Amino acid sequence: MTKTIAVDEATWKKLRALKDKLGVQSYNDVINILVERWHATEIKEAVDTLSLDLEPQEAVSILKSMRKMRAPNVDKQ
Repeated sequence: MTKTIAVDEATWKKLRALKDKLGVQSYNDVINILVERWHATEIKEAVDTLSLDLEPQEAVSILKSMRKMRAPNVDKQ
């Protein structure tokens, strides 16, 4: 199912430029990349506030493992 979102001209130009820079075929790909990076940033910020001796990549791996244990179908994309 396809949905339409409205953005102003300035935002659309930024998305178009980002699409070209990322070398992806669709705005859907751009939005997915932005969402993934936002999630990674949120995780990094959460890890930075913890006093754990983990690299962000290690934390992501641990969190993904925990998510799979809790709900096996969550990461299937």
